[in-house]
Amino acid sequence: MPAYSRRSLHRLRTCTTNLQRVFNVVIEWFDNTILEGHRGEEAQNRAHAEGRSKLRWPDGNHNEYPSEAVDAGPYDPELRGVNWDTKIQRDDGKIDWKAVWNLCRFYYFAGFVMGTAASMGVRLRWGGDWDGDTELDDQKFRDLVHFEEREQEESP
Repeated sequence: MPAYSRRSLHRLRTCTTNLQRVFNVVIEWFDNTILEGHRGEEAQNRAHAEGRSKLRWPDGNHNEYPSEAVDAGPYDPELRGVNWDTKIQRDDGKIDWKAVWNLCRFYYFAGFVMGTAASMGVRLRWGGDWDGDTELDDQKFRDLVHFEEREQEESP
């Protein structure tokens, strides 16, 4: 059974209780790594400068404590981390099928996370479908490792 490393556990513990609950179930079924939970001012502004975030400090969901967002991705045991190779068209114009399958793995993982969260009554938003309409080709910014907690619906 997969398990989080000490580093992933530390990062996950900086997140809300609901995010911790969801990802503690996800790891039982799908090997993944927690890339980031809470993000301080320097890290947030660096992420913005590098184009990995659209928001500067203190406007990101990672900036709250506990963090209302977590970055997590499917774990690749060969790389001992996340395989970021998702550029599906090679320089010669041909399709790189290994990258295609790797990109598919991000989407598969996100579906697993979103389904797990829904089954637990936790509402999340994923960085591959910001508007939550299940249309994946209408996104201007894809952040396939980003999951953030949404306000929970009140019980009737």
